[in-house]
Amino acid sequence: MIQESELLKKLPFKQNLNHIRTTLGMIRRMDKGYWPCQAVYCLLQTGVEYGALILSAYVVNGLTAGVDFGELMRAAVLVCILLGILKAVSYALKSSMNIRKDLMARRYDSMQKEKLAELDFSLIDSPRLREMQELIQRNNNWGSGIYTVFWYMEPMVTAVLRLVGAVAAGGTVFRYLGGGNTLPSVCVMLTLAVFFLLGMKLVQHYQKIGLYFMYHFPSLEEKKRFSSHTWAFATLGRYQYQNGKDVRIYEAYELMKHWTHDKAQEKGYRDYYVKRPVVGAVGEWAARGAMGGLGTAGAYFLVAWLALRGGIPVGTVILFAGCLANLLESGVSLVLDFQELTLACRKQAGILELLSLSNEMYRGSLPMEKRSDGQYTIEFSDVSFRYPGSDNYALRHFSLKLNVGEKLAIVGRNGSGKTTMIKLLCRLYDPDEGEILVNGVDIRKFRQEEYVRLFSVVFQDFQLFSLMLAENVASSAEFEGERTERCLKDAGFGERLAKLKEEGEGIRSYLYKDYTDAGVEISGGEAQKIAIARAVYKEAPFVLLDEPTAALDPLAEAEIYANFDKIAGEKTAVYISHRLSSCRFCKKIAVFDGGRLVQLGSHEELLAEEDGTYAKLWNAQAQYYQTI
Repeated sequence: MIQESELLKKLPFKQNLNHIRTTLGMIRRMDKGYWPCQAVYCLLQTGVEYGALILSAYVVNGLTAGVDFGELMRAAVLVCILLGILKAVSYALKSSMNIRKDLMARRYDSMQKEKLAELDFSLIDSPRLREMQELIQRNNNWGSGIYTVFWYMEPMVTAVLRLVGAVAAGGTVFRYLGGGNTLPSVCVMLTLAVFFLLGMKLVQHYQKIGLYFMYHFPSLEEKKRFSSHTWAFATLGRYQYQNGKDVRIYEAYELMKHWTHDKAQEKGYRDYYVKRPVVGAVGEWAARGAMGGLGTAGAYFLVAWLALRGGIPVGTVILFAGCLANLLESGVSLVLDFQELTLACRKQAGILELLSLSNEMYRGSLPMEKRSDGQYTIEFSDVSFRYPGSDNYALRHFSLKLNVGEKLAIVGRNGSGKTTMIKLLCRLYDPDEGEILVNGVDIRKFRQEEYVRLFSVVFQDFQLFSLMLAENVASSAEFEGERTERCLKDAGFGERLAKLKEEGEGIRSYLYKDYTDAGVEISGGEAQKIAIARAVYKEAPFVLLDEPTAALDPLAEAEIYANFDKIAGEKTAVYISHRLSSCRFCKKIAVFDGGRLVQLGSHEELLAEEDGTYAKLWNAQAQYYQTI
């Protein structure tokens, strides 16, 4: 995978071609008609340009040769009409290309998001993918993603066609120059070629200055000095209305000002972020402009000198001057645009690697048994697991059997393996050792999409969307109104739902204000109730709650647990909690410590073990509720 700093390295020509071929091939797969459309557009544009030159030469030569003026005008009118038609067609093609580019850019972005949604969660959570996503963001920070490829491919195709057109349209004069009778003119052309080579070297020099500024991988000290990096530090990358309260209450403006405005006044900042990019950009375009002006001036000087010597007709001066200027300009453009296109394609390498990733988890083909009675038994058999990139076990030699209809509470200190067990059960990861069985069958053998339908889960870091309340509960654009309201009431959201109904929108109210100012703000506890309602709405045989009441006040917590049996019904329920008082109604409590299951039993049985982990945790929490 390309590292950011490698964008500044010079690669072999063949390797650059491979990057271009891969990227252009991907674009072709998204829209097979785009490249032919672009080729025709560039051909028409070039044809109109040289058609106008040839027409000008024809008219001037005709006038000097005494050709009938009316005949010249009729020919000129016909050619102008033809050129106008070609121009109109090219404009239509350009509009079509712009639409195609927009659609492909959106499709390209969607392909990346779809790929991330399809990949194994173990890959998503791996250091490898995090580095890849960071690299993609950095490489496309200075540019417009796939649009950059379009921007440089079109002038490259045009430059090739203009070169061919220059040689074809100015062929007569080029043959004259090659006849050996015009040594001075050949010397002029060689001088122009030398100046152009020097100019290209100058352009490349200034390009490197700009590229270093854009793609240099900054050191830690550089990150501290420069505001583009420290702004994210000052605001945590999320200066939004939600965190505006903290900025004001804690007077954090001075902190952000220190890391942004004040840093921008330092000499190191001006040298790096002002002088370097300005010198690079101004130098590059000044060199390009000088080459273009020199080429045009040299071309007209040469053809004028040839015309004075009587070597070419007067009208051909216009044609050849245009052809020679195009020849020089397009040659330079071809080289420089090829470099830009190469860089644009290299920046897509990270995205293309992401799109080529394959899932590593085994995909079973066994259909999941659909039981209306919900008779499923789950068993962890000597399971051990380490997170990707970690040498430490999050769960070690874990064995547990969960029978249908049971209510299991899982308690333990932070990092003891509680949430890891839930993730393994949902098959977000596969165990490194041991197996997980459903009705005696290894879960890896089942079809993944059918297996996950067994579970309704409320994770500790659950997410709600800035969509309608009902869509959040149903996880779908289609929902049943009565069922949605019932689930919200069962989850303890009934009082707020009644207020939303009074305001007119009810379950059709939008959450948050990302899409509409009419969106409603909800508290952390209310958000957790909505997440619980979503789990209930799914009607899966297993309900898994990871810290379901962490954001709730004690009264709301009591309300949730009072209705818990009603919410879960005959379903098998597993939930994680730090508040041991919430676990008393469960007949089975699993106690985790250091990635191992250290105790299993009822509340009374575990308290009886005075030296056990559960009793210590219980006594530590109970002291805060005792009356002094």
